[in-house]
Amino acid sequence: MTRHELKEQLQHDHFTDAVSHVFTYTQTHRQQVTRWVITGLVILVIAGGAFWYASYRSSVRQRDLQAAFDVLETPLATANPSAEGKTFPSDQAKRDASMKALADVVAKDGGTREGFVAQYYLGTLKAQNGDSKGAEADLQAVANSSSQCAPLAKIALAELYAGQNRTSEAQNLLREIINKPAELVSKAQAQILLARLEGSTNPQEAKKILQSLKKPNQDPAVARAADQISAQLAK
Repeated sequence: MTRHELKEQLQHDHFTDAVSHVFTYTQTHRQQVTRWVITGLVILVIAGGAFWYASYRSSVRQRDLQAAFDVLETPLATANPSAEGKTFPSDQAKRDASMKALADVVAKDGGTREGFVAQYYLGTLKAQNGDSKGAEADLQAVANSSSQCAPLAKIALAELYAGQNRTSEAQNLLREIINKPAELVSKAQAQILLARLEGSTNPQEAKKILQSLKKPNQDPAVARAADQISAQLAK
């Protein structure tokens, strides 16, 4: 290739031609290009606004939940006469106020992470208050969700069913956790609960479950619980 031919190629290489084309297009289609730029900026502003609003709503929901927890943590005047600030005169008064605070969060933030946490606690309080039907409805809603509280709700629901002699339903819930353990509830923990439940109706199955938990690297808390249940079955 001669020097002249090389010079001609450099003067008309693809990159140079492309830049020239873009520059020429921008000059001749300035209005359209400006419209594209503005559209892109609007999209960025909307996306940024949506992200800010989502963060804002999350912080509001967290405050709602914390306000309900503050009610749950308010002391009883009878238990701590020297407590300063707000207190409740009785456990029932505190429970009623707590259930109302949690129900308000569920009504306002239902379907969100904070809403499911509130609904789980609301279900457990209803169970303690003797409202089995209401407790089942709340716990079932959380158990069927993708919330982190779902396995905890299944355990609370299993305990509720066990107290109502709905043993097979309780066992099914615990087996669901065993087959698909979660961060908050391990497979071994669910097995301990199932063994305790099986102990009164199917001792051999309970012993089989407990035997499977005897591992060198087992969680000490699980090992102690397994030993306690084994001792009870041996009586």
